[in-house]
Amino acid sequence: MLRRPSLALACLLAATALRAAPLPAEAPAAAPTEIVILGGDTQLDPDTGEMTIAHASVRDGDSLFQADEIHYNKRSETVVAIGHVALTLTLPRGSGRILASSLVYHRKDGTLNAEKVRAGYHPWYVWGDSADGTLSRIVIHHAQVTYNEPGKWHPIIKADAIIYSPGHYVRLGNSKVGVAGVAMIPLWHPAATLNASGALYYVTFDAGYRSSLGAIGNAYYRIPFSDSVRLGANLSLFTSRGFMAGPAGEYQSADGSGDLQGYFRSGWIYDYGHRGLDLLDRPVPHERAYAEWRQQDQVTDSVTLNADVNWWSDSEVVRDFRPKDFYNVQQPDNYLESVYAADNYLASVFTRFNPNSYEPVQERLPELRFDQLPSAVGAGFYTRGETSAVQLLERPPAGEGPDLASDRLDLFYGIERPLTAGDWFSFTPVAGTRIDRYSDTTGARNPGGYTRALGEVGFDAQMIASGVFDYNNPHWDIDGLRHLLEPHVNYRYIPEADAGRNFIPAIDRQTFTTYLEPLDLGDVRYLDDLHAANTLRLGLDNILQTRDSEYGSRDLVAFDVDEDLLFKRQPGDKEFDQIHTDFDLTPAKWLDFDVATIFAPQNFAIREVETGLTLRDGDKWTLHLGNDFLRQENDAYVAEAVIRLNEMYRLHLLSEYDDRQHLFPQQSVALEENLVNTWAIRYVVTLSSGPNREGHFGFAVQLDLVRF
Repeated sequence: MLRRPSLALACLLAATALRAAPLPAEAPAAAPTEIVILGGDTQLDPDTGEMTIAHASVRDGDSLFQADEIHYNKRSETVVAIGHVALTLTLPRGSGRILASSLVYHRKDGTLNAEKVRAGYHPWYVWGDSADGTLSRIVIHHAQVTYNEPGKWHPIIKADAIIYSPGHYVRLGNSKVGVAGVAMIPLWHPAATLNASGALYYVTFDAGYRSSLGAIGNAYYRIPFSDSVRLGANLSLFTSRGFMAGPAGEYQSADGSGDLQGYFRSGWIYDYGHRGLDLLDRPVPHERAYAEWRQQDQVTDSVTLNADVNWWSDSEVVRDFRPKDFYNVQQPDNYLESVYAADNYLASVFTRFNPNSYEPVQERLPELRFDQLPSAVGAGFYTRGETSAVQLLERPPAGEGPDLASDRLDLFYGIERPLTAGDWFSFTPVAGTRIDRYSDTTGARNPGGYTRALGEVGFDAQMIASGVFDYNNPHWDIDGLRHLLEPHVNYRYIPEADAGRNFIPAIDRQTFTTYLEPLDLGDVRYLDDLHAANTLRLGLDNILQTRDSEYGSRDLVAFDVDEDLLFKRQPGDKEFDQIHTDFDLTPAKWLDFDVATIFAPQNFAIREVETGLTLRDGDKWTLHLGNDFLRQENDAYVAEAVIRLNEMYRLHLLSEYDDRQHLFPQQSVALEENLVNTWAIRYVVTLSSGPNREGHFGFAVQLDLVRF
């Protein structure tokens, strides 16, 4: 269970996250203008020249004074506001407001004094016993500051004095931070801007229990050092394993454009618990660590720079200590890529490397590539091309196989000539050639390198037909029907594509996939593992639509079928390849049903079936039922429900069943709480069965500071 000191620590991190900013320059006093009375009952004392306005609304230049009563002395140029005072200031970016029980403003020098003051600039609010200063720089005494709005569970900072200006404030004097109205943790004296919308961007706490780790406590925080850089650390305690810590941070474009964004995080632990074996059946070491870096950078309108780097000391470190991250990335990738995009071509540099010692990776050190996009060359012809130079390397872990290496030069050139009949039929003959030069090879059956020249011919044919039907069904919100029928035929003939296999290390090789492989020689990625091809692909796409009540049309039914006829077959292939189907039914916005299948046409033996049924009632609840069947690999079922109980609570239920092992691998119940629109609290109970590293029972409480 989270305790109050943890919340106080959250406030400490939040307060220290406020970035330094210089005090605004003192604005010179503007030349006095005439007071304009906008409302209220006015009386004038002829002896003193003092004007009294009851229930007043008075404008003085860019300042608007409102109060129960305002006294204005023209001789001394003094404004005295009493009772429910509201001073509104016009700012370059919106307006600022100061509330007080009473206020005295001296127009000649622009100074003021006030009692019981409240002010702020979203998401920061400050109030205090008294204040003095100018309209651009106010010192509030015995002050308090809250994030978002005052409330019982909101972070709070107390200080002897706060210097506040519309749009900015700076803490001064002794200050403390806390929560629930109690401030106990002392702070140093950083400066901060009230309009730093991301000042409390990331403060997260986790606490819980897992049978494999013991009691768990996690703290993730980021301190903004500027509008674009936040630095901090990830801290974790596992009572059965040890303490994990590592630096972390995130960054983005300083101008807020989003052209640059990235993050890094890390952790190190001396694991004294039961560690087990890694993927290679080797004992997991005591010292364990990980480091991750992601970046997406739109350097210019034409240049991008992306990075994805993952270093794990062993194959299980993220799975053991960060299971949610491991669920998304179970085989870490490591690459750097920069792309220059012109009007009709792409030039890129790409490198994939392997800093880890437990998995095989097809490294590219690096790959220089030029892609010419389809371009018209006259007489209706279009051409495209690819050129690349790459150094390939694969080093199997733990010496489980020979090292493979090669230097490869690759060139592809393709040409096509679309022929159309109106807007309902197109026939496109295609031809292409691919030339590859392999040198400095290692691991091939025969050394010495190889030069391979391949050619392809074929065609792509497509027809589009449609029918419109005057059918209406108010119950299902159907306003007319339109059926789109799109049959297509694709053919490729690539003879002798397996020539020279004994001289080529199979690094870029064909891998297991349930998707249809590309037919075109220019699209194939497994260049080192090519086979001769003589394939005719038949496909039929169906879409049934209706008019959408809001805009355009919406799909009711989609049904696609694809099948390959293999005239050239590899050992084990049949004349007719497996049939792929995709079916999606969405008759209403609250219902979505989809089925994807792969089966053999000879005996209808099913290779794969994926189904999903989703029911929803607006934002009240969502229910998803699905299964994933893959012959000789997997047969799993999942049920997931999200129920919105009220404005504060939401329930998330998950259950998985493995029919092959006849057990429930994972079941979880999560209750999500929104506390005063400031804290997001998630309580999770997880039950697991069967062999796993995560343990059979887990409980966690996660605390996030909601971003505004």
